[in-house]
Amino acid sequence: MPPRKPEVPLTTGHLVLMSILGLAEFSRGALLISLLPAYITGPLAAPLILAGWAVSSHYFLDTVCRGPAGWLVDRVGPARVLTLGLAIEVMALVGAMNTRHPDLVVLFVAVLGVGTASHWPAVVTGVTRLTPSQQRASVMGLVFATWLTGAGIGPVAINFLLGGRDRLAFLILVGADVVAFVATILLTDPRLGAQVRESVHPGRWVRVLWPYRTIIPGMFLQNMTLGLMMPILQPFTHQVLRLSQWRFAELLLGSGAFTVLLLVPMGRITDRFGLKVPLVGGFFLAGLSLVGLGLIRQFLLVVLIGGLAGLAYAMILPAWNAFLANQIPKEIEGWLWGVFMTVEGLGMAVGPVVGARLFEMAVWAPFLTSAGVLLLMGAYYLWFPVGTVRAG
Repeated sequence: MPPRKPEVPLTTGHLVLMSILGLAEFSRGALLISLLPAYITGPLAAPLILAGWAVSSHYFLDTVCRGPAGWLVDRVGPARVLTLGLAIEVMALVGAMNTRHPDLVVLFVAVLGVGTASHWPAVVTGVTRLTPSQQRASVMGLVFATWLTGAGIGPVAINFLLGGRDRLAFLILVGADVVAFVATILLTDPRLGAQVRESVHPGRWVRVLWPYRTIIPGMFLQNMTLGLMMPILQPFTHQVLRLSQWRFAELLLGSGAFTVLLLVPMGRITDRFGLKVPLVGGFFLAGLSLVGLGLIRQFLLVVLIGGLAGLAYAMILPAWNAFLANQIPKEIEGWLWGVFMTVEGLGMAVGPVVGARLFEMAVWAPFLTSAGVLLLMGAYYLWFPVGTVRAG
């Protein structure tokens, strides 16, 4: 048995970075999932399609700006990039709150994506700099738990303020981002400053990214499998499983909470025993769980399989991000995190379109397609020397 490793030393920098991420994702999740559709179709009396355009525009800019945000992290440090990003978010929310023109709301929500693009490159780079390599999976588990908690609580909490109290709801979201903005002042650790020595010129991108050619496709495919599920979960539970909206909400909250609770212990297990077992095991378990979800109709079995899927992703997320962190040279870590997250975002963007089309063909098709991809990834990383290879 490997020697027991010390508990993760969480510094003030760790706690502040995770608090900023949780607050910012609380605000974004509440806006995009709950407040925006109600605000556009209610007080603004505009069609729901405008909310769709706003969300799509937001995630498009969020995705394409992650690379530049990562480049900026290398140049000026995670703290300043988060300060800039949160300032943009506050201005965008204030603009959306004070306009009565639906088209401008779409514009402001899209601009919000420019600010939110700073979250992951800055936070993950900052956390990586503050954490010894042998303890990164544990801290990544905490980061993802914070993200899921903020993103999950936001839409639920803001629902109680819809229907006549939209301005108060907006003010709460602005307040959360303002608190996060102020918190960036506390990021004084010198390791969170600029560390880059040279720029990655566009002409060198292929050469710099070439060592990652065997793992970049996995970034895209893993997130595509998540995207496949996004547009079909609600119609699947209502039309196929015949569940009520409340029962559907209970399933989502229950599985989300279960995943959050498992992220930290799974991260610690990964740090102690290595990346291979949780990463490969998580891919196989996720693939088999999706096969079950696509084919089984008994409610209690669906609940059990949903729990196994939550366990699978709690195994994958800390191990996968610790694996990526160990591959990245410090001098370009912000830029590379931005590139990696752009690839992941593209997978998440492609997934819903493919998933909706597959669902139209057969209700089980998205589940089995995602399962097939995840099982192939499990087989690939069973062979791949996880934890030993570093990019040159």
